[in-house]
This record gives sequence, structure tokens and C-alpha cells, in this order.
Amino acid sequence: MFKLSYSISPKVTGLTLSLAMLAAQGFSQTRSFQGRLVDSLSQGAIHGATIRNSHLAKLVSSDHSGKFVIDAHIGDTLRIGYMGYLPKVFIVGNQPSSVISLIPNQQSLNEVVVTALGIKKEKQAIGYSVQEVKGKDMVKAREPNAISGLAGRVSGLTITPSTNLFGDPGITLRGRSNILIVVDGMPINTDSWNLSPDDIESYSVLKGANAAALYGNRGQNGAIVITTKRAKSQDKGFQVEFNSSTQLQTGYNAIPKIQTEYGPGSNYQYAFKDGRGGGINDNDYNIWGPRFEGQLIPQYNSPIDPKTGQLIPLPWEARGKDNLKKFLQNGLLSTNNIAISTKNDHGDLRLSASQMFQRGTTPNTKLGSTNINLTGGINAGSKLRFDASINYNKQSSPNYPNIAYGPNSPIYILTLWGAADYDIDDLRNYWQPGKENVQQYNREYTIYDNPWMTAYENLRTYDKDDIYGYVSANYKFNDKLSLNARTSASTWNRNRTIKIPISANLYNYTIGGSRVGGYQETYDTFWENNTEVSLKYQNRIAEDIGFSGSVFGNLRTVSVKSLFARTDRGLTVPGVYDLSNSIMPTVSTNDRALRQVGSVYGFMDIDYKSMLFLNLTGRFDKSSTMPVKNNTYFYPSASLSAVISQMVTLPKVISALKIRGAYANVASDFVNESAQYDIYKLLPAYSNYGRWANSMTGVTYTDVLPNPDLVAERVKTAEIGLETRLFNNRLGFDFAFFRNLEGPRIIELATSVTSGVRARQTNGLTLLRKGIELSIDGTLIQQKDFSWNVMVNASTNHAWLHDIDGHQTRSGNVRVGERWDGYYVNDFQRDEKGMPIVGTNGLPAYNPYVSRIGYSDNKFTASISNSFRYRDFSFSFLVDGRFGGLIKNVQDAKQWGSGTHPESANEYRLKDWENRDVKGYKGTVMTNGLKVVKGQLNTDQDGKIISDTREFAPNDIAVLWQNWATNYYQSGPMTAKSRTFVKLREIVFSYNVPANLLKNSRFFRSASVSVVGRNLLYFTGKGTRNMDLDQFTSASSDYQTPSVKSFGLNLNASF
Repeated sequence: MFKLSYSISPKVTGLTLSLAMLAAQGFSQTRSFQGRLVDSLSQGAIHGATIRNSHLAKLVSSDHSGKFVIDAHIGDTLRIGYMGYLPKVFIVGNQPSSVISLIPNQQSLNEVVVTALGIKKEKQAIGYSVQEVKGKDMVKAREPNAISGLAGRVSGLTITPSTNLFGDPGITLRGRSNILIVVDGMPINTDSWNLSPDDIESYSVLKGANAAALYGNRGQNGAIVITTKRAKSQDKGFQVEFNSSTQLQTGYNAIPKIQTEYGPGSNYQYAFKDGRGGGINDNDYNIWGPRFEGQLIPQYNSPIDPKTGQLIPLPWEARGKDNLKKFLQNGLLSTNNIAISTKNDHGDLRLSASQMFQRGTTPNTKLGSTNINLTGGINAGSKLRFDASINYNKQSSPNYPNIAYGPNSPIYILTLWGAADYDIDDLRNYWQPGKENVQQYNREYTIYDNPWMTAYENLRTYDKDDIYGYVSANYKFNDKLSLNARTSASTWNRNRTIKIPISANLYNYTIGGSRVGGYQETYDTFWENNTEVSLKYQNRIAEDIGFSGSVFGNLRTVSVKSLFARTDRGLTVPGVYDLSNSIMPTVSTNDRALRQVGSVYGFMDIDYKSMLFLNLTGRFDKSSTMPVKNNTYFYPSASLSAVISQMVTLPKVISALKIRGAYANVASDFVNESAQYDIYKLLPAYSNYGRWANSMTGVTYTDVLPNPDLVAERVKTAEIGLETRLFNNRLGFDFAFFRNLEGPRIIELATSVTSGVRARQTNGLTLLRKGIELSIDGTLIQQKDFSWNVMVNASTNHAWLHDIDGHQTRSGNVRVGERWDGYYVNDFQRDEKGMPIVGTNGLPAYNPYVSRIGYSDNKFTASISNSFRYRDFSFSFLVDGRFGGLIKNVQDAKQWGSGTHPESANEYRLKDWENRDVKGYKGTVMTNGLKVVKGQLNTDQDGKIISDTREFAPNDIAVLWQNWATNYYQSGPMTAKSRTFVKLREIVFSYNVPANLLKNSRFFRSASVSVVGRNLLYFTGKGTRNMDLDQFTSASSDYQTPSVKSFGLNLNASF
């Protein structure tokens, strides 16, 4: 404030009044205020913060040096916000410039987060769900894959890390897969092994189409937006950062076990002669043979009697009670990263190099990944800036395991069909003497392979070179208007080979019973280019109203090529793996696919008094994969955020309160661009048929009728949410409810065989999905020497069949209006009182129709993380789990069928063994129920009885345990298990070297050492202890490498 003063003296009255008027003019004059934003702790520059002067309706952002210039009067209030920092209020004084410090903050509604297209917004201005994870939280107790580390950290996001070496993690967001991954604005159409966690600044999870609509059809299910690190402000010329982690993978969370009381064979009979059926059941893969009692039986390793030429019987003993554990080895995960960065007023540069090495727990398997990242920018004056980034990744594996069902899988050999009659170490010399590269040495020669030969001879190699990068230019006409041009490219080349030694039993390389060996190569290339131009405008159009908007134009081009070739009818020369070493001419195919999508899109943000925010987006896509008359589609989205705490006075306990709502309608053709034929799936096309008459190759025409009237699949989604901060931002809640209408999907409907095609394409199936998500974060204790932070995530979602094509009322077993994830089985027959019914063979009778016994999806998922700090020590852990739902335990089912299941060796099996030679003995297992004397039951597919002429009598039929167990325990009701599990996902104990100990150092800026553990504890029900449920999201399990615990050290330093 100022006031005019005056004097009675006429000589000074005019002078005094003039000076006062000049002072008043100075206070009201608009001038340019220059500021520089720095971190209050590190004093590093803060780039990209927003600075708002509501009085003059001005909005600017800080540059890479933290500097900004804004029009202001003396006494004006500047409001400053940036991601991860407390909001700052700064009063402009007499000084023309100032250095302003921002204080780091864990959470607040003013925190800035990364949204679609890499746009940074204040959290209070967002009307949809976004959740961020800091990259620094994922580089200590780490996973080999950068995406796998997100498991348990985000509500609504389910990550299923694979236990197999080089196994891709599954990603499901709000019940939907095909989640887009974006790195620095570049969509990455590849696996996630090309990402180095050490280069990642943050992960921003955009939940659903509401949040990711600007990405077009690929953002229909949401996106994971990754922002990589850039150089920060330096006191010196360069900064060097080093991070190293080594983890030993040992000790099993889940590993299949086998019974060790009975050996191979069937009906308790076995004798080896040649392993090809010349003996008694010596070509039978069942493990229902004799009990181990030391009796003499000819076996695979029996010596030959020189006089008779016959095998000399050996004691029948359980030599290999832990064959699987003896075969597996300790795994190792080692990662090292070094980064050099520099920054000044002219630009910034960061160069990073990472090396990851993983030794698998399966012998002779390993994976290496090298990553080099170069990112920088140049300030070409005050208005023009250039940015560029390039990332090169090399993945290489001389051999990675095949864990699928088949004789080249160690799980198949050692647990599903593996008995304890042999010691796995006896087979280490896997070639028969004098028959190297021609004939393996094994316990039988019909079904199985020697596991050691599989590990060291049946090799699967993998080499991939992956490059992605961008170049951009941004020109600022003024503080309100800017133009940006950008082009990015993502490309990879991948080469895979499989070597099959002669005598190996692979289904595709066994002809007429002869194991002929083989070799195959697959070479793939992928190229994607996105070229984009955008115009951005932002301004305070009135004192209380702010506006920001952008218009974009983008052309996306995709090219995919593939070449496949394999030998045919075997190898001419054993052990030589080359396509020219084929007995018959090689079988080869080559594919090529092209795709283009042209897009125009944009967004508009309007805010009123920084308390009411409206966001509108729209996008037009024109896709080359859709029918011409329907290949252009538009999708809009809208969101509204209202900060209630800015509108009304709330109790002091409520620091902030916000409600939000959003709607989006996003279209997609859902083309899998890694599959060439999928790009052309809407057009009639030829595909490879293989060999036919006279060993000639051929092609086959599609048996699916195309539909020129197909339209893009849509997801219409609505969401409401509430966010609140309590107790001076110490405790926060984020709640969301969403509803999706998904479809109509592009499906194939079966047609009459008289039509000449198998099916026709149509838009024919729509799902309704609903879900709830909750995140809670809190700083429970915050003191100078001690703090305790906690984070809780929980979510649930389910889908229902909403509609289906034409006059149909069901899809498979699911009727319209029913849950889509119903778990259906042929259940046991029972009478009206619930008594079980058996057939004339004494085995359980099953309903001729399927019935729903539950649902496959988890009821909900939840996680909790805690972090503690005491002075320079810190401790954190993460626990997460998935609860409810049913899954088919395929491992269990197969082990019951083969006879290796641990519970199959019981009193019933013993009684059958003891009575094996008793004439007329039929077994001791007798169901306490009813048997069908005559008649039969007829029902429709839903179980409605059409006729029932059955007559019953008390069951008196005894059966052998082998027959009972293989029938009963492989049935649908008995293989359905709860998919509930809980994991101690991560634990980290760190020591940060105090700054006062480093201040006299000429080299170190910071240093820390951490003891880490991952997947240390695993809790699940009795029925699923033989598998790690973490890997599965479908209604059926698969085979997997036994999951292990990880222990290790992490070292981090900067110079």
C-alpha cells in the first residue's frame, strides 16, 4: 500500500506529490519477472513446472534450466506447481528476479502427473484415473523385465510375471489385455525386454479408454506411459551414476512333487527289454507299475549276460526321489548400469549403458540384454528447441527352455511322466557310446527324451536387435502459442533357431517312428514410423478462466516381414544344423504385411478458478485394415474434475477433496501387428498349407467368409471417482468406479457346411464390465529421524455377456446377462438326495451337460507396501495377492493320470498291489452311492430333463485304484482349485551414506548399499502348492519352471 503525503509549504508540495505519484505508477506498472526454480534439497533445476499469474491471466512453464519469465505487477501472486512437489505461492516483490525453491512432496492434488501424449497436468485437473510409480522404486529388488516390477503397485493393474526364463509378463488393466506401452511418446510394438529400468524416471498407468483416448485405437484398454530420465542441473560439468544389482535365485516357492513308492508300468507290471515295447510296458508312459520293494526286475541300465544275451535283473528301488531338484540349478540375475549426464543453459545430454545377465534354473539356459540410451536437447535460442533420443537393445540367448507340454520339457519328463526308478545323474552321459549325435542314452526310447540331452543338444536360440527413437523440434511463437514437429521410429530384427538332434522325440520331427532330427530358422522384422505435427495454445482468457488446447496430425506406417524355413524328413549328416543339411527339400514360407493409419486429433482443457476443470478430446482415424466404407471412425472423450475443497470451507481435517467423472467412446480393429495374416484377416487370403502329394508345398484359401460391412469394435466407458487428502496431506484416498460396454467384437460365427465356408465374420458380441478401484496412501509418522509411509491398493472387476449377434441368446455356455467368466464342468451325477451315482463300471457317472460351479476371475486383488526410514537407514516391503476364483490345475490332472501324484500312493494303491496276483480281484475302491441298474438320463444342454428312465440300486461294484484315480481326479470338479494366493513380493533394507561423510570426497556425491529379496514367501491353498498362481489369469493353468526366491545386493553411487 502507499499513501500520498503533503506539506503546507508551497515549495515542496508539488515535489512531494510528484514523487508519490511516481511511486504509485511503479506499483501498478506491468513488468517481466524472471525466476529460476530449484529443488529445495538438491538445488537442481526443475524443468516443466507451471507458473500461473491469475491477476494478469498469464501461464508459463520453466525451461530446462528451471528458468521462466512472466508478466507481473509488484504484489502479484504466482502459483507454482510441479509433479512430486508441494505447491508454491510466491509474492512478486521489488526484485526483478529470484531463485524459488520447491519442496518435494509425496502426494497432493497439486502434484503434476504424466498423462496421454506425455502431457503433464496437475492431479486436481484430471477427471480420470491415473496412477504413477517412480522408477527409482524398481531398481533395487528388481525383476529381469521392467514391466514385471509393476506387480502389486497399481490398483486395477494385474502383472503376471513368468517363472520361465525369457517369459513375457502378462499385462491386464481393468480386466482387459493388449495394453499400450509408450516410451517418451513412442508406442512400443514389441516385447518389454528392450526397456532398462535404470533409465526410467516414472511409470504412469492410464486406466482405461477415458485416460488413453488420445492414443487412438491402441489406447482402447489403457496405457503404461514411461518417461525416461534426462540430465539434471549440475554444479560440475558432468555427473556419473552407477547402479549394480546381483541376485541369487534359489529355494522354491512352488515345485511339483512326485510319489516315490511305485515305478513305471501299468497294472503293477513292468520289465525293460528295449524301451520300445519289447518288454512289459517298457514303452508305456504310465507310472502305475510295481512297488519299490527291492525285487529283481530288468531295467534300462541292467548289464547284459554275456552267455544268454539277456538283461540281468536289478533291484527295483527308488533311486531318484528328487530328480527335478537335482536337475535344476541355482539361477542368477545380474544387472549393471552406468550413466553420464550434463546440462547447461544451451542444452542437456544423457548417455546410459546397461547390461543384464540371467542364468536360468534349467541347465544350459541363459539370457543377456544390453541397452544403450542416448537422450539430449539443444536450446537454439529463446524460442526454438530440438530434442532427440535413441535406444538400442540387444537380446541374446544361446538357449532358453521349452516348458510347454511335450517330451522336450523337463517338467513333462520329470514330473508328469517321471518316476523315481532312475537317478537323473545316471543319464548325464546322454549319448550311447559310439553313437554320438545319433542315439541318445535313456531309460526308454518311445516317448521321453533324456533331460540332459534336451538341455545341451535340443537348443533354442534367440537374437534380437531393437532400436527406437525420435527427433522433435518445438518453436514458441510466444508464451501462448507453440508449434511442434516430431517423427519417431521403432524397429526390430529377430532371429530364432531350433536344433533337434537325431533320436530326439519331437512330435513334428518323428516320421514313421524314426526320430530323424531337424533344424529350423525364423527371421522377423518390424518397422513402425509415426510422424506428427501439433499446434498448442494456452492462455488465461479471463481472470478466472484458463484455456489450453492442441491439434495434432499423425501418419502411422507399419511394415512386418517374416521368413521361416525348416529341414524336412530329417538331417542328412547328424549334428550339422544347417538348412542345406535336409534330406528332402526344405519347407519355407515368407510373409509381408503393410498397414497405415492416418489421424487427426486434439484436446481442449478449460479451468474455472483452478477448482473446476473440463477436458475434451476427439480423434479421427482412418485405418487400412477395415472395410473401405467403414474405415474412418471418430472417438470422443470428456472428463470433469471439481475440487470441492476450493469451492467450500471443509473441516480442517480435510486438506483437499475432489470428485471427478469421465466418458469415452473409443474404436479399435484390434489387429495383432506381429502376426502378418492378422493384418489381412478381414480380407480373403491364402495361407501356408505345408506339404501334400509328392512332398510338394501348397497353400490353402481361407474358410472364413469376409464381411464388407464390419465396423470397428468400440469400448464405451464411463467412470466416476473421488480423491481426498486428510490431516494436512498425511493420508489420501482415491476411489474409482467404472462401467465399460465392450463391443460389438469382430467374431467368427459358424455356418452350415453347405455354404462352402466354415464361418462368417460379423460384429457379434458385446460385454458389460464393471469395476471398483481403491488406493490409500499415508504418512503415518513423519519426524526428523524417523518416518513411516504406507500404500494400499485394491480392485475388482467382472464382465457379463450383454448382447450377441442376431437371434442368439448365448455364446457357448454363457447366456445373455450371465457372468462371462463362468467356470463350467460336467459335474457328478447325483440323485435327489445328493447321493453320488456310478455307472455299470463302478466309476463316477457325469452329467451329459455342463454346469457352472463358480467363476474363474479373482474376486479382488490387493496389495500393501510399507516403507520405514530411520536416519540413514531405510526398510521397505511389498505384499500382494489375488483372492477368489477358480482355475484348472493341469499339473495335478496330468499327474493323477500318469500315476506320479504324491497322493496317489495311498492305502488303496497298496491293497491293489498286494492283491495283484489274486484271481478275480477287482479292487477295493467302492463309491458310497448308487449304481445304475438300467435306463438312461436325457437332458438338454442346460440340464433340463427330457427323460429319465434310470433305476438305481446300492452300489456294490469295486474298482481298481488306478482306474478310479485316473477317472475321478482328472474330472472337471476335482481339477477346479481356488486361485487365491499371497506373496511377499519385495523386501529392501538400505543404508545411505551420510552427506557429511561424502562432503570431503573428491568423487562421491551419494552412495547407498541395499540387501534385497524378492518373492521370499508364497502362500496358497493345498490344491495349488505345486504351481505359482502368480503367472496365470485364464481359467486353466499351464506348465511352468518352478518359481524361486531371490536374494541379493544392490550398490548405487553418483559421482
